Amino acid sequence: MGKKSRTRTRRQTDPIGRMQHNSRPDLLSSIGLWVWAVRSCMTIYVIWLTVLPPKWLTPAIYSLWRSPQLWVHRVIGRVLRAVGIDEPSQFLRVGAYYMLLWFVLPTIICFLFRRGKPADTGWRKPNRLLLRIVGSSFVVSIPFLLWMVRSPQFAPYYQSYIDAGPATVLTYYVIVLFCEHFLFEGVMLAAFRADGRWPEPPKLVQDASTGWRRIAQWFGVAQPTGSAKGLQKITRWLGIPDGCVGAILLSGILFGLVHWGKAGREFLLAFPGGVFLAALAYRCNSWHTPYLLHAGTVTTAAVIFLVTR
Repeated sequence: MGKKSRTRTRRQTDPIGRMQHNSRPDLLSSIGLWVWAVRSCMTIYVIWLTVLPPKWLTPAIYSLWRSPQLWVHRVIGRVLRAVGIDEPSQFLRVGAYYMLLWFVLPTIICFLFRRGKPADTGWRKPNRLLLRIVGSSFVVSIPFLLWMVRSPQFAPYYQSYIDAGPATVLTYYVIVLFCEHFLFEGVMLAAFRADGRWPEPPKLVQDASTGWRRIAQWFGVAQPTGSAKGLQKITRWLGIPDGCVGAILLSGILFGLVHWGKAGREFLLAFPGGVFLAALAYRCNSWHTPYLLHAGTVTTAAVIFLVTR
């Protein structure tokens, strides 16, 4: 049998593989130097400009890490004073900082690299799994929120938020979380793929009529895997497009790192939470899905904290 015949046979026996659109190698595979360079630059950008340096670093390294962050804050302060805001609040300054670094600059970079189409970075209408997965995930998250809020470090860290009042804090979080998820579950989930774009979502298959498989498929998992093996079989079962594992892991790690300096339990939850939110974005075909879930959990944590004080 010739090479073309063998290729045709493999394609005919793996219909699921044909359903996986834009299947490209992910970061766990061998990819080009340019692709690695893009991801390295984005990783450095996030860590250097938005992760607080640990206090145990040497003064020289700490200053090198912290200096660009302070410089951006000073520039923002000058701009705010130029428009008549002489003494901006902490929330205004920090909100402007994250809006610049997590939304404005990434949007400009996307246009420069010809990724200006909203769909390329996850600006899409969520599929019908949105309410099912967000609702169930929210219920599962409640015990973890209770554990986090009861941390001895939680109240001291968020005391300034309480003093600022609910209107200020709500406005701050609506804006910051929007920018955060645009970067981590939108731009990053595009840039960390081999083709630099979001993939087309795999078809949602619901072929089971009874039993646990029918319930699992209602939540978007237990999908057909075809002839896939190993890691690819797991991701297809979960309904995650091919070529996205590396993007999910890198986005989740960086999402966890930007929570450095917060209460210890919140920092620990940020890593698995970031991985889950990235996978959720791909599965529901929109970064608005993790934004909605995160906004709900933040609001719930605030309510729990105020009620249980």
